Amino acid sequence: MIAIVIALIVFALSGFGLGYWLQRNSAARQASQPQPRGADQLAKLHWREFAKLVLQAMHARGFDPVIEDGMPADGIPTNGNDILLERDGERALLASKYGTASLVGASALLGLAKSATLRGAARVIVVTPGRFDEEATRLALQQNIELIDGEALWPEVRPYVAHPEEPPTDAAQAGAQARGPLLAWGGAAVIGVLAWGLAQALLPAGGADDDMPPPPPVIAKAKAAAQAPMAMEAIPTDPAQLEQRRREAANAISTLFGVDRALWSTQSTLLVYLNSEDADPVSELCPLLERYPELAASRVQLQPPAGSKKPVRFKQCRTY
Repeated sequence: MIAIVIALIVFALSGFGLGYWLQRNSAARQASQPQPRGADQLAKLHWREFAKLVLQAMHARGFDPVIEDGMPADGIPTNGNDILLERDGERALLASKYGTASLVGASALLGLAKSATLRGAARVIVVTPGRFDEEATRLALQQNIELIDGEALWPEVRPYVAHPEEPPTDAAQAGAQARGPLLAWGGAAVIGVLAWGLAQALLPAGGADDDMPPPPPVIAKAKAAAQAPMAMEAIPTDPAQLEQRRREAANAISTLFGVDRALWSTQSTLLVYLNSEDADPVSELCPLLERYPELAASRVQLQPPAGSKKPVRFKQCRTY
């Protein structure tokens, strides 16, 4: 009986101690992780990368670049000129004021309205990773020019920026927090069983522990849980839940850099439409699929941009 009491005391102390240590360690790791990229990161991009992000944001609004003679296929002029956009027959002139200056003045807006008229555009949109001064804002109101500074632009381009250095998502953090107590008490159970065995060996022969029963079921079960490999997440059986999980995975993959959109052609085939021939989002999309056990072995079809000569690629993140 004494050995069981010792084992229970060691089990309780170890469980609380390990739980506290894991909580402190997790908090320290989260505090040391870099913060998400913000609007100030836009000014650090190369001009062409910035222009691609802006065009993706405009595409989300329904605008597509008008490919004029001599222009590259992606619609971004090599000389940095303004870009002509079109949406349902409506044309707009897009001007990117990208440079070392963080403050754009009214002089940068002069002549844009006239240029838009000459090119058949009914409106002007001006974007910058920085901000506009008061004079530029007043001039824009007078000439019906839409101004988008870095703070306003960031929410529109953020889905198209890769975030490899960002902290784990809320779901990942919740999963880690849920596993913490299991690991702590599983380890405590192992320590408790070891303490019980050590006490059995050290107690005097013929003592009250000679005919002692095996450890209580709670300790035995905890030991088995600690030694067994962690069970995989239970797969829902409800078709609506499964469809919701497929939709969540496709929406998450659609926000990756280089991905235009993602959708399921069948329950086990995911179509990923790329917006660049050089895009290769496989290393980022596989972890998003593997969050869901039933989707981990799905067939991924990587579709190059329209007009591209590159072939369609297929990928399977996990095989069973």
